[in-house]
Amino acid sequence: MERLIGLVLAIGAEAKRQGAEPLPDERHLFDLDHWRRRHRDAVADRIGGQNGGTAQRPVHSDREPCVVGPLDLPRPLASWQPERLGVHAAIADPLRTAATDFVLPTYIARRHDHELRGLLKDAASGADPVLLVLSGYSCAGKTRTAYEAVLACLADWALAYPKDADSLNRLLAANALGPRTVLWLNEAQELLGGNGGEAAAAALRRRLEQPGPLVVIATLWPGHRNELTDRPTGVQDRHPQARALLAAARVITVPAVFDGSALGRLHETDDGSLAVAARTALDGSITQTLAGGPALVQRYEQADGAQDCYGKAVVTAAMDARRLGHASPLSFALLEAAAPGYLTDSQRAAAPADWFETALAFARTRVKDVAAALGDVARDHGMGARSGVSRLADYLDHYARTARRECFPPSSFWHAVEHHSATAADLYGLACAAKNRGRLRLAAALLRRAADGGHGPAWETIVTMMAYRGLTEEPETLARSILRSGDPEPMLALAWTLNEVGDPDESERLIREAATTGRASALTSLAVVLDHGPEAETALTEAVALGDPAAPYLLAELRRKAGHLAEFERLLWLGASAGDRDAKGELVTLKCRVDEWGEAELLARSFAESGDGFELAMMAMERYRDGNRFEAERLAWTVVELADRDVLGAAERHWPGGVFAAVMLLMGLYGDDEVDAESVLYRLAESRNPQTWAVAGWHQEARNPSQAEALHRRAADRGDLYAQERLAMMERHRNTAHAERTHRALVDAGGGVGPLAALWEDEGRAKEAEQASCYGLEIDGSIADPWLF
Repeated sequence: MERLIGLVLAIGAEAKRQGAEPLPDERHLFDLDHWRRRHRDAVADRIGGQNGGTAQRPVHSDREPCVVGPLDLPRPLASWQPERLGVHAAIADPLRTAATDFVLPTYIARRHDHELRGLLKDAASGADPVLLVLSGYSCAGKTRTAYEAVLACLADWALAYPKDADSLNRLLAANALGPRTVLWLNEAQELLGGNGGEAAAAALRRRLEQPGPLVVIATLWPGHRNELTDRPTGVQDRHPQARALLAAARVITVPAVFDGSALGRLHETDDGSLAVAARTALDGSITQTLAGGPALVQRYEQADGAQDCYGKAVVTAAMDARRLGHASPLSFALLEAAAPGYLTDSQRAAAPADWFETALAFARTRVKDVAAALGDVARDHGMGARSGVSRLADYLDHYARTARRECFPPSSFWHAVEHHSATAADLYGLACAAKNRGRLRLAAALLRRAADGGHGPAWETIVTMMAYRGLTEEPETLARSILRSGDPEPMLALAWTLNEVGDPDESERLIREAATTGRASALTSLAVVLDHGPEAETALTEAVALGDPAAPYLLAELRRKAGHLAEFERLLWLGASAGDRDAKGELVTLKCRVDEWGEAELLARSFAESGDGFELAMMAMERYRDGNRFEAERLAWTVVELADRDVLGAAERHWPGGVFAAVMLLMGLYGDDEVDAESVLYRLAESRNPQTWAVAGWHQEARNPSQAEALHRRAADRGDLYAQERLAMMERHRNTAHAERTHRALVDAGGGVGPLAALWEDEGRAKEAEQASCYGLEIDGSIADPWLF
């Protein structure tokens, strides 16, 4: 009853704010349907009298006003259509004479489906709320998986689908999520990672502490999940509430490809859509094919005609913006300004007056009535699309990250993003991409704009770049000016940079100054430089109380040295639950030391779901040292198999320690037997993860250079940056004519200017090497002249 009263009062307050008539009497006080009708009618009347059809109210924000719409109240699951929940339409059955607008093929259940449905069945019969996260890459089938599981296990429940953080906050404030309700958080990063996301995460944590049954089911790309759950090093923690929320989630990985058994079941159905997908998706990417991915790519690649070339230029600009860090929807102004640099002189000269309208028409044409290269962006509230912006198709985004990995965009692109990026966070992402590609002057300009726009991490990067340049007074003056506003992160970034270049005394001085803010990250940093003693313990105790995820492990080490073993283990669990890598590894080691190998493996496997299997690899090493070769090999292969599940995201990470340790152990186990070593190498090469190939190639560089080069090239072709760096090094050692070209391709792929400068140093071009290291490259790849921040 209290929940219902709270809901009525919240709806009444919302209706009053939207201009509804006051309550005439108390007859309908507990008639929820009546209140819903009154609220919707009032909002409709309000909207009908305003330009643009959207009511706005002021909020306390330094960014943009929040548009208020009706509450996204729960309604019976049966009333929800899959397309309304974000399920992608699939390619149509070619045997059907009349395809509907939305095609939903027969569903083929896989291993993760059985895991998810088991959890939902337990939740349906339990008394406590549960949070489930489906993690997978674009078009892997996360939303369809969730929809089919909820339909199979919770068909008589209600479902609420808030479209943004504000809607979620108001839904939770109204206490509208009663028992037997599914809270649907599709693309959860949109709700938890932006404006209002931290408040929504905190409110949802409170709701999950109340009695159930309630199921919260969210979908996230691994990269987005890592952004929300990883504790950034040397920068301010931006997502503590989201991190704590997701730490309590049960994560189910949705593989990007179908395995052998699932592929076999495709042929057991008479669904024409699945039959087409089975014939064309030779790598097992059934869901991507169903969504029309290959057709999108083919249409894009063949768009070289007199009219289509303008559309291709616009789509290419969108691809580059997305892969280089512009996460927000792309404005038409940005795309129009960027496109000329992707065209030849003759194409620009022949452009008709309406070239951009023609280009947009090409890019927004739906392929196979499923997806367009540039799609509409839904309004934040209500129905319809936002005007003036588009979103790149997810499959083209993934395609571009490999196909265009060595392509550095033209000047028109950078001018466009500098003046038309949607947010300061987008500018920061683009600045980091430019910095990783050696364009330091460009990066500094974008960072300044991002920092002036209120993006805190941009100041940290600027200060770090200044310090690496060898400047002293300028970065400290800048960091101190920001410290006065209560943000210690730029000062900490400067301190750790100085510590890295060999000035620990100056580093400690700056960290002590930053710690005067009382912020958790500064207190933890102070404890690190102090190493031990009462002052370090006091700082860590305060940092733990403030929720810094790195502090529990450091404090646990102090407790262990003092002999407080129970407190040591408690703090390790606290740090591990917050996602701290050191705490996780120490917990697994602790279990191994007392011969609790089964429990240690369970822990390590659970950690591997959000990492790279490092703890499992360390267990394999321990088993090998104990003389248990069989267990060592089994655990090492387990790491390789886990890495295969994350094959699409693997190229985005530089060097997961777990893959390295596991592959090196496997190669070392059979190093004395040439036949067995070749067998292991063959099995590693048959894996799907390019990082596995890169590690195996590294191991073979001295023994079999040609085989190593083949493995590196195969991994580099899939976007693995380390493999590309090893190829560049091999070319440098051979002094081939192609060495500089290979190094320049590495720079443009994001490997930094360092390897190229080192090549020039080896060739006796010391002045060029020093200037490139200090000032970077220009947009066209030439060495930049000296410049000031």
